[in-house]
Amino acid sequence: MEDKDKIIEELEKKLHQEIMVKKSEVILNKELLEKIQVQNTHIRTLEEIAEKYLNEIGKLKVTLNKINEMTSDVNSK
Repeated sequence: MEDKDKIIEELEKKLHQEIMVKKSEVILNKELLEKIQVQNTHIRTLEEIAEKYLNEIGKLKVTLNKINEMTSDVNSK
C-alpha cells in the first residue's frame, strides 16, 4: 500500500506541475498576443506616415521637374 501512495503522490505532483505550466503558458500567450496587437498598431501608424511622406515627396518631385523645365527653357533662349 505504501508504494501505491508514493506513486499517487508523485502523480499528483506531476499533475500539479503540468497544470502550473499550462497556466503559465496561457498567461504568456496572452501577453504575447497583446504585444503583437501593439506592434500591429505601430506598423499601421508607420505605414500611414510613410504613405503621407511618399505622397509629399511625389508632389515635390513634380514641382522640381516643373522648375527644371522652366530653367532649361530660360537657358535655351
